[in-house]
Amino acid sequence: MVLKRLELQLGIGEIETAYQRESLEITAPTIRYQCGECQSVNHTSNDGRKIHDIELRFLIEVPTIQANFDMVALDLSCRVERELFSQFFDSAHNLEENRLISNLPRRFNPETGVFLRVVTIKQQIYMGPLEDHWHEIIGTQDYAATAR
Repeated sequence: MVLKRLELQLGIGEIETAYQRESLEITAPTIRYQCGECQSVNHTSNDGRKIHDIELRFLIEVPTIQANFDMVALDLSCRVERELFSQFFDSAHNLEENRLISNLPRRFNPETGVFLRVVTIKQQIYMGPLEDHWHEIIGTQDYAATAR
């Protein structure tokens, strides 16, 4: 859901994994993702489900031959950050608000011609089905008449 949201909102095509089987030279700014740390939280949510803290990293790579490559990377990383801020990805009952961990430059490699920034977020996810069903309490016609 996170990747689809970013692809749609940023209009950048498919975001691929950071793990590549062969070395590829990039010719334009790219965004790749990497699954980071995952921790089981040592208690359950109010509805009885297990909680996991999931970390996602988005790697923004810009070729150094591009003019102002560092500013291009900063702009793209800030756009990623803004799209992820306060998003529940149509699954608010399964997620807590995400937290920005960092938006930092990570690598300047003139040999390979790449500048890299990494946006890291964490979000708590509730795992498993809901054990309790919620019901809406509505009034009756008699109650509505006496309330007037």
